[in-house]
Amino acid sequence: MGMRSLRRIRKDALILSTTLAAALLAMPVAFAEPIGQPQLAQATTTFDIPAQALGSALIAFGQQAGIQVIAASDLATGRQSTAIAGNMGADEALTALLAGTGLGHRVTAEGTFTLFVLPLESRAAQLQDLEVTATRTTQTISETPGSVIVLDADEIAEQLKISSNPADLLRKNVPGFSVPNVTISGASENLRGRDILILVDGVKRDTPLRDVSRVLSLIDLNTIERIEVVSGPSAIYGAGATGGTINFITKKATPGGPQVTIATGLRAFTEDVGDSIAPETSVTVTGDAGFIDYALTATGTWTQDSYDGAGNLMPSDPEIGQGGRDNADDYTLNAKIGRDFDGQRLEAAADVIWYTQKPDFFTDYSTDPASVDTDSNYTGEPVTERSNYVTLRYTNDDIGIGDLSLAVFHNDIEKRFAFAPISQANSIVYSCGPGGTTQCDSAQASLYVEQVGLTATVNSPLDFALDGMVLTWGFDYTYDETSQSLQDGREIIAPMDQHGAAAFAQVKAPAFDWLTLSGGVRYEYYDLSADDFRRPDAAALIGGVVFPFPGADITGADYTYDEILFNAGAVFHVTEEVDLFAGFSQGFSTPDLGGFTRRSGIGGLPSDWSVFKPRAAKVDNYELGLRGDWGDFSGSVTGFYNESDWGTTYDPNANTLTQQPEQIWGAEVTAAWNVTDALRVGAAFGYQEGKQDRDNDGDYEAYLPNNRINSPYRATAYVDYLTDFDLGLRAEALYFSGRDRFDGTTRFELEDAITFNLLASYPLLGGDLSFAVENLLDETYENPTSTATRNIPINGYGRTVALRYVKTF
Repeated sequence: MGMRSLRRIRKDALILSTTLAAALLAMPVAFAEPIGQPQLAQATTTFDIPAQALGSALIAFGQQAGIQVIAASDLATGRQSTAIAGNMGADEALTALLAGTGLGHRVTAEGTFTLFVLPLESRAAQLQDLEVTATRTTQTISETPGSVIVLDADEIAEQLKISSNPADLLRKNVPGFSVPNVTISGASENLRGRDILILVDGVKRDTPLRDVSRVLSLIDLNTIERIEVVSGPSAIYGAGATGGTINFITKKATPGGPQVTIATGLRAFTEDVGDSIAPETSVTVTGDAGFIDYALTATGTWTQDSYDGAGNLMPSDPEIGQGGRDNADDYTLNAKIGRDFDGQRLEAAADVIWYTQKPDFFTDYSTDPASVDTDSNYTGEPVTERSNYVTLRYTNDDIGIGDLSLAVFHNDIEKRFAFAPISQANSIVYSCGPGGTTQCDSAQASLYVEQVGLTATVNSPLDFALDGMVLTWGFDYTYDETSQSLQDGREIIAPMDQHGAAAFAQVKAPAFDWLTLSGGVRYEYYDLSADDFRRPDAAALIGGVVFPFPGADITGADYTYDEILFNAGAVFHVTEEVDLFAGFSQGFSTPDLGGFTRRSGIGGLPSDWSVFKPRAAKVDNYELGLRGDWGDFSGSVTGFYNESDWGTTYDPNANTLTQQPEQIWGAEVTAAWNVTDALRVGAAFGYQEGKQDRDNDGDYEAYLPNNRINSPYRATAYVDYLTDFDLGLRAEALYFSGRDRFDGTTRFELEDAITFNLLASYPLLGGDLSFAVENLLDETYENPTSTATRNIPINGYGRTVALRYVKTF
């Protein structure tokens, strides 16, 4: 029996166990069992329910009122109730209990209440008052002079019913975010054509000394309570956010005894359900034991084959070494424990990612699109991720000069990439020795990164100068040690270590009732050391003939660099409903230093590392926008322009990294309209384009390549409808344009496409049952982001169906 058959048997066993778990979870457990069914118009009842986890509060409400409350279990997850006490009617009491949760209720039968998500304008009003931690200040969205989007628990829960990929959720809701690719690497995924800084609870997840982009796709949405997206360059968290900052906020502990949420589901491609069915199970436990509170989420996902819209089996490694999302076991564990005492809090958090992909076959990159080479079994080691993130956090509400947040973190990261044989698409590979023309079996790379750091933030009120004025200030320290080697231990980049230190200050000042001003500065300092190393011997395929490509001794170097970055903005509160904002901000990112050393001695890059020092890409951004909420309608319009003297571009044709002046411009629009209490529609539109000055003569003569901007126009639209019998329906349309531009050396063309998704959900037996269809029409299209990474045509996913059940105990 072959390896593929054995794995299928193991997968089938997992599918069976997951299906049985779903059947057990379907046992009837309601939030509140009715003691009786009194008429709602009867006399008032005395309520005494303290603030607590919403699920527990609903049970207490049902017991005190004798009223049954029906809700999808994921509606209660992560929400806190408002305390209620005194004599009142059941309707009035439940309204007060749900205040601030974003939920409403309706009577669906005599003596029975059903919960639902409030119309969008109510939620939008709540978000206007939400403090956005991705800006590292205490300002609300309505005080922020830039584009801010907050995706809450409801939107995350909706996405999980379709897919668990965070990039899919961002694409729908963030106009400047690129089309997600079909790999785990996130290669060429960006925000407004530039780099994204990914944070989890305010701690960076990037690997700046060797940017391999494998971060976003491995974040488990089951662990996330909220996502904050601040578009545009920012330096408030340091390097990396030239396109924007995305902060994933993990779930918090809930008051009271243990609250358990179990989610289980199946996802499959309709082309071949049996060979593609992918089960997922996630368990979340939160609570407060008195002396300590806790939140824990464990998730397991097991995938099989993937298919495109034409019914073709999709390759496991479409982007040469990046790996894919098929034939993989993905396990994540997020744990958080903490304790509050005397206005202080001490909290420890750990995030463990254990991902293993075992491809069956190699990829044929010579076909259009790239295809599975079923005559060539995969012989490399599995693609893996073995990463552990640990953070210890201390907060104090009053240290005399304000409140303090202090975090110490340690990240231990190991990423192994796919083995890719020599081909015209992968023309240079590592050989076994001097003069050799045979690719080594060990020529498969792994990245090793260890990071430690400290972040400190203080919010100091300056009411003595101006009522409501706040100074946010602090400092950061990071240490990063990075290496990348083959399986036999040979280094393929210069081993590097880097110390970074920074200090920042940010001021928010409500100058008038109609005007909020803000501004800040950050100073960043880096001390980098790159060791001497020998780039291994290689073999090069040229004109159908393999030639030896000798190794090179690379001389390391020690050097320092620093940046001072500024931001300033103003928000004009035109009316109570409308804000007009304008802002200037600077961000910067360090180039892929590991990528430069890997290519030393090739394409004109020197072998003496001290001769060529890549420069940080500093970006100046100008932004003007309007946002508002007029009750049943809310929306925003934003325009931006940014430029950089030392932008960094990877040329997939020459396999080189270059730096040159760049400029990017664009516009973004969001809109939502509550047609009725049961019907709402919304849309998001984004446009962006960019050019570069390749010969540095002041003339931006060439468009940025497709791996920077692969789809200038993107749009999404949705319709939500809640029927009278509590069936929730959602339809989505997702469009991206093609692109036909000259990048200065070559002309490449990408085609446009539109896909549709459908989603239905229904509260069942105290839980939530959902069914979703992605790419409803089974559209065949090239994924623009994946295709642009190496200029190899790669198709997008075909039609998939997903069944999911969620229940909270």
